[in-house]
Amino acid sequence: MTLIICAIKNEANPFLTALGNVKEEKCASLKLHHGTINGVEVSVVRCGVGLKKAAAATQTLINSYTISRVVMSGTAGGVDERLKIGDTIVSEEILYHESNIKLPQNASSFDANIPFKADERLLLNAKKVIENNPFTQAVYFGRITSGSKFLSGKGFKEVAEKHHPMCVDMETAAVAHVCAINKIPFIAIRSITDTPEKSGLLNFYKNVVQASKNSYAVVVKLLQELERE
Repeated sequence: MTLIICAIKNEANPFLTALGNVKEEKCASLKLHHGTINGVEVSVVRCGVGLKKAAAATQTLINSYTISRVVMSGTAGGVDERLKIGDTIVSEEILYHESNIKLPQNASSFDANIPFKADERLLLNAKKVIENNPFTQAVYFGRITSGSKFLSGKGFKEVAEKHHPMCVDMETAAVAHVCAINKIPFIAIRSITDTPEKSGLLNFYKNVVQASKNSYAVVVKLLQELERE
C-alpha cells in the first residue's frame, strides 16, 4: 500500500477528487479512502493537525496495514527567502524545531535532534520528476522542520536562525519519526501558503487550496514515476 497522509481536508481534497474505484474504510477513528489515481493504487487519509495526531495516525495505520511507502502531502510556511506563495518543497531531511517533543508509542527511542532522511529511492524519483516535467510553481529540495505551533512573524526568524529549514509545518517530523522507527520509506511534499513577508492565518486560508493542488501535482507525478520502475 502507498499511503498518502494529509493533515486537513483542503490538503486531501485534490486526491479525493481524483480518486477512482473508491473504497472507504474505517481504522480506529481514521477514515481511509482506497482507490486509484491515473491507474496507481493509493490510500489517502487525513491525520488531523499537530505532531501527536500525525504520529498516532501513522503508527495506527502501520500496525493495521502492510504499507510499502508513506508520502505526506500538504502545505507549509515558507522560511527560505527564495520561496514564493505556491512554491513546493520536497523533503531531503526532516527535523523538529522544538525541544522536549513527546510522542506516543515508542517514538522516543530516536533522538529527535537528529534529522530524519527522506527515502533515497523516493527522493531520486522525485528529482527525476522535477527534471522531466513542467510545473506552474518552482520546486525545491531541502529541509522541512515541524513544531506544535503555527508560526508567523518573528517565529519564522527564530526557526530560520536555529535550524535553517526551507519551510515549516506541524506534522511532517512526527510522520517521518514514526516511519523511521518502523523502517517505512517516507517523503514529504509541501507547498507554501505563507512567508515571513506574508504571514499569518489569513494568508494561510487565502492560499491553502492552490498550495494543496500544487503539492498534489508533484505527488501524482512521483507515483507515476515509481509505477514505471
